[in-house]
Amino acid sequence: ARKYAESLGRDHGMGVDTRSRMTAPRLIRPHATYAIMRRVEGRRFFLRPDKTLTALFTWCLAVAAEQFGIEVHVATVMSTHFHLVVTVPGENVSDFMQALDVRLARAIQVLRRYVRGVVWEPGKLNLVELHTPEAIVEAIAYAIVNPVACGAVYSASDWPGLTAKATDLGVRVLTEKRPDFYFRSETSPDVGSTPLVLPACLRDMPLEQAHAILQSEVDRQEAEARAFVKDQGWSVMGRVAVQSVSPYKCAKSWEEIGMLVPHIAAGRGQKEARIAAIEELKEFRLAYAEAYLRWRLGNHDVVFPAGTYAMRKYHGASVAPFA
Repeated sequence: ARKYAESLGRDHGMGVDTRSRMTAPRLIRPHATYAIMRRVEGRRFFLRPDKTLTALFTWCLAVAAEQFGIEVHVATVMSTHFHLVVTVPGENVSDFMQALDVRLARAIQVLRRYVRGVVWEPGKLNLVELHTPEAIVEAIAYAIVNPVACGAVYSASDWPGLTAKATDLGVRVLTEKRPDFYFRSETSPDVGSTPLVLPACLRDMPLEQAHAILQSEVDRQEAEARAFVKDQGWSVMGRVAVQSVSPYKCAKSWEEIGMLVPHIAAGRGQKEARIAAIEELKEFRLAYAEAYLRWRLGNHDVVFPAGTYAMRKYHGASVAPFA
C-alpha cells in the first residue's frame, strides 16, 4: 500500500507526473480556494474574445456558480484557455467544473461549428488549492495579468474578453442573458448572475485597502510580464488582432510537455506553509491508498481519510471528518 501511495504522485505532494497513468487522489476540504485553468484541445482559439463567446461564458459561469454555491473571485477567458479563482464552501469543485465544462463545450461546438471534435484537452484540468492569503492574492493577479504575459495585449485592462480589474472584486456582478443560439430549454435560467467577491482573507479590511493589496500585486506581475514578453522578442497582438483571429487556428508558441501539474500553492516566501501543505498531502495520499487497498479487498467498512470526496459520493464510503 505504501508503494502504491508513493506511485500516485512522483513529486511527493506538489503535483502529478503527467507521464503517470494514474491520477493522484485530491484532498478536497470545505471552504477551499482554488486557482483553476482549463485548456482547449489542440490549443485552438475557440475562446476567441468576441461578444458572443464572452456572453456565453459569463452566463455558463454564473449559472454553474449559483447551482453549486461557488464564490467567484475572478475569471479571465483567454483564446485558448480560461482561468478562474474560486472558493468552494462545499466539497463539490469537481461537480462545478464538470457542469461548467459540459455546458460550455456543447454550446461552443454549435457556436464554432465543430460538432465532431472534443473541445477541452483531455486530462488538462489544472486545479490548485491556495493555502495562504499570499497565494490567493498572487493567483488572482496572475489571472488578471495573463493576457499581458501571453503577449496578447500590452496592459491587462486592454483585454477585450471576460476579465476583471483589482477594483472589481467586492463590487462587480457578472450578469448575462441566456444565449439564444443553443440554450433554449425552459429549465435554463433566463439570466445568469454571480458577484466577483473578495476572498475571505481580505474581507475584514476596508475595501480600499483590499483593492490596494490586489492592485499592488497586479502591478508587480504586469511589469514582470511585460519584461518577459520583451525578452522573448514577441510582438504584442493588440485588441483588434485577438478578436479577429480565426477560432480554428492553433497557438504556435513553444510549450514544454511532460511537466508536473501542481496541486497546491502557498505563495512567495511562504516556505513553511508550502512544506506543511506538502506533508499533509503526502499523509493523505498514503492513508487513502491504504484505505483503497482494503476497500478493493472487500472491506467496505474501512474509513477513508478526511478530504476524500469521490469514494464517498459515488460509492458510499465512510470518510473521517476534519479535525
